[in-house]
Amino acid sequence: MPKIDNGLAAILRALLPLVLCAAWLVGEPPMTMHAARFAVIVPGPPIGQPAEAAMDGARCADPAGTWLGMRWRTELKWRVNERTIPAYLGDRTAVVNALRSAATTVQTGRNDCGLPANLGISESYAGKTDHVAGVTPSGGCGERDGANSVSFGPLNKGLLAVTCIWWYGGKENGRSVETDILIDDTEGLFFLSTPPACTNRWDLEGTLTHEFGHAFGLGHVAFAQHSALTMTDGLPDCSTAYRGLGLGDYLTLKQQYGTN
Repeated sequence: MPKIDNGLAAILRALLPLVLCAAWLVGEPPMTMHAARFAVIVPGPPIGQPAEAAMDGARCADPAGTWLGMRWRTELKWRVNERTIPAYLGDRTAVVNALRSAATTVQTGRNDCGLPANLGISESYAGKTDHVAGVTPSGGCGERDGANSVSFGPLNKGLLAVTCIWWYGGKENGRSVETDILIDDTEGLFFLSTPPACTNRWDLEGTLTHEFGHAFGLGHVAFAQHSALTMTDGLPDCSTAYRGLGLGDYLTLKQQYGTN
């Protein structure tokens, strides 16, 4: 099982944290770029937490949300490095479709609460790429390469997926210019549909809905108070309940991007 480097492995051995790694670029003075990188590792939900925690009424009653401070002002065009998709996941087209569905959920605001799926976010899947996500195995952000890439690759034990975002300006009103997502390629870690007697496996689409939420500027909310939301910092294993947005996820995006 993935190991948490902060010493909580014994407590969290059945769960993986979701990790956000973001980098911002400040363009002042002109022609000068400054970069800063950080990674936040947060514990997952406590052992014994029901896998379908997000299915209760709290999902559409909790308005909580965290904004990272940067957003896209142009269309986010992203690609998938299909050659990195692990063989155990089967058909690559099905994997790409799960990733595309996750991105569309965030783009439109598709949710479980009956709210209109009409957010003013613009993204599109642009096909295959040979680029790999600019994310290091330890969860750090590498260098920009001009491509918005989703790929699978090695991550340190305890990391489920990492999103890196690069942006100009301050963190209050930043302009996103690039984002990469690296998904752990450990054998048997993810599923496309819930396997029988599931344990210690995670829903790929729900995980990527969370990660695309980061890509568009959503931060984490604490599992202890907001376990039903998709942007919770702990994602229970074997649950497909996080493929859509909860109320707080939706409202936070709507506040920043408006509606179509």
